[in-house]
Amino acid sequence: MRTFARRFGWIVHPVTVFVFAQICWALLVFTWIWWYFDREKTISSILAKVPAPPELQAGQWIILLQGGILLALILLGLLLTFISQRRQVRLNRLHESFLSNITHELKTPIASIRLATETLLLRNLADSDRKKFLERTLSESFRLQNLVDSILVAARLESKSYNQQKELIDLPSVVEKSVDSFRERAGNERRIDFETKYAGARSEFLIEGDPIQIQMLFDNLLSNAQKYTNSGGRIVITSTLSAKGFSVSIADDGVGIEKESLSKIFDKFYRAEGTARIRVQGSGLGLFIARSVAVAHGGTLTASSDGPEKGAQFNVSFEGKSAARRG
Repeated sequence: MRTFARRFGWIVHPVTVFVFAQICWALLVFTWIWWYFDREKTISSILAKVPAPPELQAGQWIILLQGGILLALILLGLLLTFISQRRQVRLNRLHESFLSNITHELKTPIASIRLATETLLLRNLADSDRKKFLERTLSESFRLQNLVDSILVAARLESKSYNQQKELIDLPSVVEKSVDSFRERAGNERRIDFETKYAGARSEFLIEGDPIQIQMLFDNLLSNAQKYTNSGGRIVITSTLSAKGFSVSIADDGVGIEKESLSKIFDKFYRAEGTARIRVQGSGLGLFIARSVAVAHGGTLTASSDGPEKGAQFNVSFEGKSAARRG
């Protein structure tokens, strides 16, 4: 039975059903029109012999037009139903993928924290070993906290009732702090080049916004570059401040992005299929949060890539002069 279902399951696939329905409707329309023109001469000859008002003779075409409009509306409804169904299927798949990823991401730090705690309780360790286990526990707790924060921020960004915390934020300073922290986490596994370009004497660009979200924006982009860049790879970060505004470019020489995935990578829960061979940690929310935060603060976030194994580049930009100044 399962072999039969696998072999002939395409018959009940939504695409097959939709195509079959369209063929049926097309045959119905063709048969209808063919029958009408085949009988039109006979009907016209009868009307010519029997006295009839002109509006009755013209009513034939009106009936055909009404039927055509009704059929077009039915076809449109069927098409919209099909599009809605396919979208729902895609959302369900993304949701299932998210649950699978998030379950794994939650289990890993919890198991690590539990193992380290049990070891500390059951064994009499030397001070150096005890410190290592405590540092591992602290690191895993930070990882767990970041994961929970990502889920909460994603939910808040979609909530229309969310009141964003607003403070004056110096974007160049935030980027420098993010890069310094990123360098410490990456160690010597990757070459990280950071360049700042300031036009004129001004070296700050102030906006009003949520400092936690802005920090998460750049942390997510840097973390994404690290995940998809092999050990020994290169990540180039360029921060530019000019009269036109402030922008940050993060380019890597990693696995790259397929062209058909460029328009989807900022969708919630989406993970490019072309990177499935690389096992990375993540919930599928990082780039969604990054773009949502950029847009919420009046900026833009775009991605570009020449294809698989050719690296990727993400550009964040805030146009215009600084939104506010200190003092």
